[in-house]
Amino acid sequence: MKVSQIEMFIHTGQCGSIAEAARKLDKSRTTVSAAISAFEDELGVSLLRRSGNTVQLTDIGEAIANDCERLLMIADEIKSKCQHHNDGVESALRIARDDALPESLWRKLVQQLSEKFPGTSISIYVAPPPELEEMVQQNIIDVAYCLLPPNQQLTHSNHLELGQIRMMSVAHKDHPLSRLRKVLSTDLALYTEVVLAYIDENGLKPVNPHTSKFIALPFFEHLRDAVLDGTGWSYVPALLINQYLRKGTIKVLKHNKAMNWQTYGEISPAESRRGEIIQWLSEQLEEYLLKANH
Repeated sequence: MKVSQIEMFIHTGQCGSIAEAARKLDKSRTTVSAAISAFEDELGVSLLRRSGNTVQLTDIGEAIANDCERLLMIADEIKSKCQHHNDGVESALRIARDDALPESLWRKLVQQLSEKFPGTSISIYVAPPPELEEMVQQNIIDVAYCLLPPNQQLTHSNHLELGQIRMMSVAHKDHPLSRLRKVLSTDLALYTEVVLAYIDENGLKPVNPHTSKFIALPFFEHLRDAVLDGTGWSYVPALLINQYLRKGTIKVLKHNKAMNWQTYGEISPAESRRGEIIQWLSEQLEEYLLKANH
């Protein structure tokens, strides 16, 4: 039983004509007819009822048609996976990311990944930046995309800078800090700060709170929402709050360190080979950041 025989049988059944199936498959009528006859001989049944220039599936032909179509789909999947392997495309990829970039971007990228790399199984997980390098080092994931630590002294993994994200110290327009003409560090200490939370071997921790009064939450979107609710002030990526800044719902604090740039990048295992999907995804993120900052 050959895949080509199954393909010719399916096309002939769909077309109702050996000649029409041969034309669609760009083969001679004799080749298609001979292949189907050999297929029938091997199975020991008649799959087609021939009448002049037309054919119809026999009862057993109808019964196995769906199974034959499934076999063709499986055969195509096998070919696709092998071709992807030869082309350097990962057969499976585990991605983790933070949420410093808008969800609308990731939604678009997931759709494009599905269309561009249909033979690859892709898992995507969201976690705070401090957890991601450890996940790469422990081989829990294959690649991470996130804000990189400011010191860049990362130990056992590769880091590729993809662009810059502006971080802003903000509060709701009705927050007391938003009404000050100049905000001092002592002013910040008077009010609750909303910071990122992450988990390490010692438990749940806040990421570098600037004050002793804080609420720690796991995602930048949670920080933004807490600011919108008036819960406290926070440092958040500008890409997540631009619309609220334009509306005036959120205000940038008039503090001498209210805005700074932080590097966004890719983290991958040391000495690993970057496959085609990782290269493509990193290029898309780099292009997005370039456009977003100009």
